[in-house]
Amino acid sequence: MSHPLVTVLMPVHNGADHLPTALASVFAQDFADFELLVVDDGSTDATPAVLADCADPRLRVLRLERTGLVGALNRGLDEARGEFIARLDADDEMLPGRVARQVERFRRDPGLVACGSDYLLFGAASGLVRTPRGAKDCRAHLVFGSPIAHPAVMLRADALRAHGVRYRAEYPHAEDFKLFSELAAIGTLENLAEPGLRYRVHAGQVSQVEAGPQQHVQLRICAENLAARGVPVSVERLARLLWPSGRGWTAALAYVVLRLPVVVWLGARSHWVAGAGQALLVGRERIRMLLHRPAAS
Repeated sequence: MSHPLVTVLMPVHNGADHLPTALASVFAQDFADFELLVVDDGSTDATPAVLADCADPRLRVLRLERTGLVGALNRGLDEARGEFIARLDADDEMLPGRVARQVERFRRDPGLVACGSDYLLFGAASGLVRTPRGAKDCRAHLVFGSPIAHPAVMLRADALRAHGVRYRAEYPHAEDFKLFSELAAIGTLENLAEPGLRYRVHAGQVSQVEAGPQQHVQLRICAENLAARGVPVSVERLARLLWPSGRGWTAALAYVVLRLPVVVWLGARSHWVAGAGQALLVGRERIRMLLHRPAAS
């Protein structure tokens, strides 16, 4: 199968523990016209053996010397044969029907360049995470954070290649957010109004291990996106507005009175009604964070 419609791109480094269930979730899709391109980024555990044991002919494996996630992702973009590229991480799982529904959405909208979905948390946390829905809300959310969960996204390959959009090494741990920000200048971003992914929460994932550096890079991208809309704000100020310190009712009340109005103002200045609406949703999450943040040990 030289030209499948979809390439499922999965980078992995020492992911043998969860890789079998991730692979199985892809091969269980009811959409058959895909290749699963696994980029093994210098694994030293049993990952090569797990991949060697997989007999499905739709699996294609690239083995690299250790290059890091950005290098592995970009190599995957270069090697992908599909018209669409669906992402999945080696510790997560696709939910049934995801690929078919995303392809159908792309077929209905030639201007769509990235389509994500809601997702379910499992492992160390549980629950449903609801993502921004239509193009206006996704574009507006870019000034506050990524509107799309990276392992839930499907991308239009031609849009990436025609405009030279790549994962940028200068945005470590938030390279997906930067990619979506660049794609928003080319076409529309959307999310399916249903979960397409089971997202594993565990202590070893990047968002846990590199939480501080990742947050800083995310704020830098937010500042760049605001500046592009004519609303210059420093990274330091955004940190105070979007990631407030403290805990409990007093901190939450202070946030509502002193900072949330500024967040809403930034959203409205950058994207009018849609921006104000996304700001209120972000503010609600920050209030929950302050109310439920554990006490320092």
